[in-house]
Amino acid sequence: MTPIVCMIFLNLREFPVKALYGQTKAKMRRHQNLLFTFCIALRCVTSAVGVIHVTGYVGSAVKVSCSYDQGYESYEKYLCKNDCGSNDDVLITTSNPVTSKYRIHDDKTARIFTTSISDLRSVDAGKYWCGVTRTGIDIYTEVKLKLVQDSCCNSVTKIESYAGYSVSFSCPYESRYQNNLKYICRGTRPSTCLQQALITSYNKENGRFRLNDENMSTKFTTKISSLTQSDSGRYLCGIQRNSDLHLFCAFELKVKDHCCDTVTNIESYEGYSESINCLYENQYQNNLKYICRGNQPSTCLQDALITSNNRENGRFRLNDVKMSRIFTVTISNLTQSDSGHYLCGVQTNSDHDVFSAVELRVKEWCCVRSTKITGTVGQPLTLQCPYPQQHRDNRKFLCKGDHRNSCRDMVTSQNRFALQADIYSNSFSVTITKIQADDAGTYWCGSDSQWRVGNYTKIQLSVGARAGNIEGNVNLLAKEFSCVKSAKINGTVGHPLTLQCPYPSQYRDNRKFLCKGDHRNNCTDMLKNQSRFTLQDASSSTFIVIISKLETADAGTYWCGSDSQWRVGNYTKIQLSVFPQSTLGKKNPALYVIPPVLLLICILVLVYKYRHSRIEEAVLSLRRNASRKKSSKKVIGAAQSEIYKNQGVVTSNDQSTSNVYEEVDVEVHYENLTASE
Repeated sequence: MTPIVCMIFLNLREFPVKALYGQTKAKMRRHQNLLFTFCIALRCVTSAVGVIHVTGYVGSAVKVSCSYDQGYESYEKYLCKNDCGSNDDVLITTSNPVTSKYRIHDDKTARIFTTSISDLRSVDAGKYWCGVTRTGIDIYTEVKLKLVQDSCCNSVTKIESYAGYSVSFSCPYESRYQNNLKYICRGTRPSTCLQQALITSYNKENGRFRLNDENMSTKFTTKISSLTQSDSGRYLCGIQRNSDLHLFCAFELKVKDHCCDTVTNIESYEGYSESINCLYENQYQNNLKYICRGNQPSTCLQDALITSNNRENGRFRLNDVKMSRIFTVTISNLTQSDSGHYLCGVQTNSDHDVFSAVELRVKEWCCVRSTKITGTVGQPLTLQCPYPQQHRDNRKFLCKGDHRNSCRDMVTSQNRFALQADIYSNSFSVTITKIQADDAGTYWCGSDSQWRVGNYTKIQLSVGARAGNIEGNVNLLAKEFSCVKSAKINGTVGHPLTLQCPYPSQYRDNRKFLCKGDHRNNCTDMLKNQSRFTLQDASSSTFIVIISKLETADAGTYWCGSDSQWRVGNYTKIQLSVFPQSTLGKKNPALYVIPPVLLLICILVLVYKYRHSRIEEAVLSLRRNASRKKSSKKVIGAAQSEIYKNQGVVTSNDQSTSNVYEEVDVEVHYENLTASE
């Protein structure tokens, strides 16, 4: 049915062309387009090929190539859009081959004309027609344009490597693309990747880049050697396809200048041995292992301190425990110069080895207990050495030398050095019986065979001449004991006495002690040796020692506390004086006589003052009467009568008092009063 209808339309189309031969070309095209529109609706288009599918990237350009038959080389070609129903649908023709957006080129030898569409936008997607103008019906080929975003890809393979190393990208493809062009470029834009390709399968080597197309395994590999940090970034592997978009896969390369993101920190001390443990995966059990200094993986193997092929090198030893997948590197006799970064390396068959990073810090012996002591030639000297309680059973030592690793044991080599342990105070002392000038120097004492920091003491001994150093020794002792709590206590023979000993609260659980002696280093434990001494806890920071019955021999210097290290301020020095019982027990009789006598004197003085005030009142009264014009004799007689009456009273009182107070002469006052009157 359709062919018949088409014939009808074809005849109708030819009719206006022939009838209107003299009309302009534009009118003829309009009639042809009108009839062509009807024919398209009935799928009656004359076409050289089937539908051409073209895909392009938004923002870039695309080319549409259409072939034609022999004999049409000189005919006009064009590209139109939609249904080509009007001249506005015609985008470009070979008669006017260049516009701002479109270009058309006719390769008459290949009989292919190609239209380029630039600056693609989303609205450019859709249906197009390639047309060849001829008399009658034009030749049309349908084109469908699809647009996608110019970016790649949803999946990105990440690769890490190190500066100086090589890295490879493996790009798989389907077997049907074995003979297609392969290439690699930097960036994320597929539309420009081929133009900016670093290397292609046509040119397999370009500087640091090499491309190897493994057809049998359907993948091509690109290798970049001598990596630098500037090589970091996104890469695209591309496979060219003539009829559609190229195929791509994306890689993200990160080139690091050092290793690694995770670093294991290790601390040790001078003279120690330290082991560095390096883990590896099971697949690398038989691979070469090594360690180097620094953090440059590219040169690590060349600069290796030791490898699993040569397991001992000076102070370095390597032990590979394959069952645990750990190889251990031990460095002995550490020095501060050993501090720094180290890389554990495992050689692989890939472009770079596998590494783990370690930072080693070797600390000097700055934190040991240190003391300076001055001695005098010919005099004895005691050195005090505390140690941790857990090392109580260890061998105690005192050695001499500038460094602890090369010091000489003085206790075993010198009979003038005597060691005495004190298990109760977690310390021991070494007494030098007679100091010599060459005893000066550095000493190390302790009980820890591992020489751990804080478990031994460094002593700097200075030795001076006998005459010049006595004062120095006194000053040293004064400084040593200047901060000790000190107390002086008196006691009586035969009586009990209580000694009070405060201590820091943190030493509440320590053993309390009271010892007697001129020096704390050689005092006798009284709680252990004397049953008369009893210890009791008074509070959380004080204990008391009760001496049940003092003896004369108990007098002397005592030391009490709860700090086994004898730290200054943590113990108390007590100076006890003991007096005989007769000295303190005899009573003085004067103590019972003096108080009553003093009381009686006070009472008599009060009475005297009272009587004296009464006499003064009488004198004043006589003087007032004298001014009056009365009989002088009567007045005087009356006054004298009154006075003598009072004098009699006083005399009577005086006779009744004790003779002890005769110095209180009241009568003298009355005689003077009569004379003056």
